[in-house]
Amino acid sequence: MPEVDKTSALTILTTEHYTLQMVRTATITDAASRAGHLLTTISASMIALGFVAQVVPPRVLLTLTLVICAGLFLIGLATLFRTVELTIEDVQAGLGINRIRHVYGDLEPSTRDVFVRQMHDDTTGVELDAGQTGWRKAKRPRLIGTALGVSGLVNLVNGLVAGVTAGAAAGLLGTGVTWSITIGAVVALAVISGFGVALARIGRRGLAPITTRYPRNNPN
Repeated sequence: MPEVDKTSALTILTTEHYTLQMVRTATITDAASRAGHLLTTISASMIALGFVAQVVPPRVLLTLTLVICAGLFLIGLATLFRTVELTIEDVQAGLGINRIRHVYGDLEPSTRDVFVRQMHDDTTGVELDAGQTGWRKAKRPRLIGTALGVSGLVNLVNGLVAGVTAGAAAGLLGTGVTWSITIGAVVALAVISGFGVALARIGRRGLAPITTRYPRNNPN
């Protein structure tokens, strides 16, 4: 095996490290911005409905709520799938940074104890960097960590919007207030759970092609 030129290797690695860090910054900023725009749109719509509710009969208000919330749900879906894509890109970049950090330690073993972040590119290493292992007593720390991310927040908000849409539709069909609230709650839970499972599978498929080179059980 040819001898490694440490100077050239460090130049290449630090450049790639910087690029991946910029990718992480861009994905986090984009995801937070999209979630913020969604919440702002929903807030503005609810304020508008509050003003309209003072001058229109209940049936007209329910119709407006149904139409507006259906549109908000579609916007939320677009935001949801994009934030999941951004999360996958962020995890990929974080995995690459961990891998580069491991090579840093290989090039100069004396620096291994200096790094406070992970040097392993397996799932556990990425989760440690993401802080998901803070839920040590939880049975499903990965699930909790994912639910607390931006995509999890968007999924929660989208489920609530779907619940309001279903409740308004039930009200227009003549069901009582209690049944409308019950139907809305059931739909909200179903949407949150269903999309949560689907998005988790999408995330796993997005990360599956990446080969792990430096797992935690690697003797090197």
